[in-house]
Amino acid sequence: MNKFLTYVGLFLLVTGFTSCEQGVVYEQMKEIDVTGWNYSQPVAFTFNAPDTVHTYNLIFDVRITPEYAYQNLWLFIETTEPDGYTHMDSVNCPLAFPDGRWVGSGMGDLIDIPILIHRSFKFTKQGEYKMRIKHGMRNDYLANIQNLGVMLKRIKD
Repeated sequence: MNKFLTYVGLFLLVTGFTSCEQGVVYEQMKEIDVTGWNYSQPVAFTFNAPDTVHTYNLIFDVRITPEYAYQNLWLFIETTEPDGYTHMDSVNCPLAFPDGRWVGSGMGDLIDIPILIHRSFKFTKQGEYKMRIKHGMRNDYLANIQNLGVMLKRIKD
């Protein structure tokens, strides 16, 4: 019964995060090298802030194969703002439930896992934002990650 309530709570939490979104403002998916994601080779994304008025959710989309060896994925995110100010974030992304089932959905050999990184935020500066993302796992090469994507969704007013 306790596990059931945990799963229901997780479902409601994810649904609540995405239910008030209006639409995708930016979306890009990058392929990861088939030999593995090298820690020293960050995945880079560049996008323009749509405005400084509306509120947004920043979501990462991780696509893995069922052979991925861990329940989570640590990410180190370096964000450079239009004025050159750079800040770092460390994010622990849960990919599987304690019983081993994947959090996302899948078809065939890929499991797609959206991860809410920043909820209900506003851009403080107009212009170009750059994100460089490295994995923070113990292996230099991280196998069985196929894609990493970034999605920016505007929240309804």
